[in-house]
Amino acid sequence: MDIYSFSGKGKREINEDYYANRQFDAQSSLHIVADGMGGYAHGEIAAEIAVKAIVDFFFENHQDQDIKKAIQKSLNIANEQIIIQRKSLHVKMGTTIAGLFIRRNIAYAFWLGDVHIYHFRNKEELFISKNHSLINEMRDKGPVSSKDIERYGNIVTKSLSGSTLEDDVPIKKLHLMPGDVLCICSDGLYNSKDVKQIAVVSNNELDETMKENGTAIEDNYTLIRIDLKQT
Repeated sequence: MDIYSFSGKGKREINEDYYANRQFDAQSSLHIVADGMGGYAHGEIAAEIAVKAIVDFFFENHQDQDIKKAIQKSLNIANEQIIIQRKSLHVKMGTTIAGLFIRRNIAYAFWLGDVHIYHFRNKEELFISKNHSLINEMRDKGPVSSKDIERYGNIVTKSLSGSTLEDDVPIKKLHLMPGDVLCICSDGLYNSKDVKQIAVVSNNELDETMKENGTAIEDNYTLIRIDLKQT
């Protein structure tokens, strides 16, 4: 398994994204990207709290057999910690988040909001997570106009923001094969770069691309790419 990660602030003053990769044992690992929510205060704090809470939970519980239940519990703990911090600072704060818990040849993908998870095989996209957004809820009910997209396109409907977290976090079981590539991206990255292309280029090429173009990206951007090498 080859893991490549980077994050940058783009044209923003600070980077409100936060990410982590943790290998717990030879068979289990966790990979997370959180994107602190604009319009709220201290998005960078919310993102860091969420990622660290989930990592800490799985450090103690990565051998649990019911992975889906463990993921839900970790997100509840992260949400509770954001509540504590929110009350301490007397501000609203929140973060969108997406992650992969990998055990052997299975990846459990989970997400809240608009951080994307991708699964590629032989350069073909097998899976992409669907944003929890107001515009997607409107699309599910019927056609939407360009004005709707402009007005509602950036409104997320699920996040870790200290409000009640429903027990319906989407969790997708991905069956992995050698040669597969997994990506987790914040919206600053997938709105400015072709993720399908990112999945196949070398680490050195990615380094060069981000050095040359990273400061021109409008938003914070983060990528975790997991390459399941052929044996």
